[in-house]
Amino acid sequence: MPNINVTLYGDIASYGAGKHIAIMDLDLPDDAVIDTLLQEISLPSTERGYLFVNAVLFDAPGLYASKDELLQNGDHIGIFSIRHMWPYQYRDGIHMSEALQIAMEESGAMKNTYRDINQP
Repeated sequence: MPNINVTLYGDIASYGAGKHIAIMDLDLPDDAVIDTLLQEISLPSTERGYLFVNAVLFDAPGLYASKDELLQNGDHIGIFSIRHMWPYQYRDGIHMSEALQIAMEESGAMKNTYRDINQP
């Protein structure tokens, strides 16, 4: 059973009993993926902005490229609110997951948000 450390930034911190930031440790099933985590904390996909796994960008607002990525014991997940965006000046050259790279190639250059074409 993997233990995952999660930090929620902005107004989504309320999903982790915080005000501006919430940090929590969660035990998830062995086959847990990012979508499992989002369901566990009841975070709607429409509220999720940028999502990082171990400091690697895995998803962007409006894209669901990495929802099926398997989580590992000890992973650290950082999730930003859709209203508290990750600063634009840090975006160029960011290390990102393979699934997100493919989704970005299909959607074009990095944007503040994407059309919700893949929303579950």
